[in-house]
Amino acid sequence: MSLFKLAVLISGTGSNLQAVIDAVSDGTIPNAKVEIVISSREGVYGLERAKNSGITNMVINRHDTATLLKTLETHEINGIVLAGYLAVLPPDVIMAYSGKIVNIHPALLPMFGGKGFYGIRVHLAVVASGVDYTGASAHLVDCGIDTGAVLVRSVVPVLEDESPENLGKRVLGIEHIVLVKAVKALVENKTEELAKKPITLINEEDREGVKRFAKGLTELGKALTDADKGDL
Repeated sequence: MSLFKLAVLISGTGSNLQAVIDAVSDGTIPNAKVEIVISSREGVYGLERAKNSGITNMVINRHDTATLLKTLETHEINGIVLAGYLAVLPPDVIMAYSGKIVNIHPALLPMFGGKGFYGIRVHLAVVASGVDYTGASAHLVDCGIDTGAVLVRSVVPVLEDESPENLGKRVLGIEHIVLVKAVKALVENKTEELAKKPITLINEEDREGVKRFAKGLTELGKALTDADKGDL
């Protein structure tokens, strides 16, 4: 069986990249290979992570669609992982890899998603809103911004008087788990199944509170995903 070749796109330190590298290495994501790491920026630590693992890596300007497409084709890429990639993929790339691109987002989509919601900005908005729960979502990428079908998500309680920075640290650890599960589904060709019914990870002590939270969102017309209408 030939290995499923992944391209991981980054813009920063690459902790989610490392989670994917480790999961491929230890067999959690079977029959896969991180073939190439592409950064939109020079000098980021994520490139060092790739070098340390012996993975081909390079910088491609986020506006250089032709080079990106050619690189993906040359390396015979089967799927793309956006792991902290702070750019919107060009439509030509999305169309070429339709249904084969996974992104990680540090919130419970569709909440706190879309243009301008990335990094600490997400956690600032979450804390300012006063919601009881946030989390991380891995989703398929379409031509919108954070609008593709959610595959895997995990719920994180917002602590009383929590700072956005502390919340961001707690959510980041959850992102790694969520992204690895979504990439595994991508490699195993199970994304269509999860798009219909996403995996939702909840600590048992939070389950009843999350159910009330989801029901309230549904009543406001803001279900956690269209797939399950907030039914957790």
